[in-house]
Amino acid sequence: MDSADSRIDGMHTDPGAARRRTAWRASALALFLPTVVVAVGYGGLWLSLYMAGRGEGAIARVCLVVLVIGVPCLLAYAGLRLSTTRLALRGAHLEAHPGFPVRDPVVVAYSAVTGLALRRGLSGWITGAGSLVIERDREAPLVVPGLANPDSALAAVSERLAALGTRVSRD
Repeated sequence: MDSADSRIDGMHTDPGAARRRTAWRASALALFLPTVVVAVGYGGLWLSLYMAGRGEGAIARVCLVVLVIGVPCLLAYAGLRLSTTRLALRGAHLEAHPGFPVRDPVVVAYSAVTGLALRRGLSGWITGAGSLVIERDREAPLVVPGLANPDSALAAVSERLAALGTRVSRD
């Protein structure tokens, strides 16, 4: 993760305290990996059909449609998710941008958090990325998907909640 991808909280009462991260971004590798798998899979299938002399068949045409239309759409979607997904810890609340297509950030007061969990799919296990699930009092759970370093985000949110005396359940 680049230093430009995260902000560091340098304001501490203890001058010897380590600088702590206060913002997390999405993992580019985790977001673009599914697109690469689709492109390689359909490209390989089309190439094998073409080499076998069946490049004009219906299956080869479907492969070309996916490569020409599907892959660029997946790339655009992954790029939009990458540029819009982030989690930031503020003084009295946390600010989550779940990513495209959600436009506005979701602001959650620390006192409204009732539980925290970390979820990882196949792409997350491969790349180390994951989704932070924030359970709230009277609202649906908030999911911040594809964070590049979800373990540190979970630890930082838990630490902040503990410092404020908020009890949460961790799954």
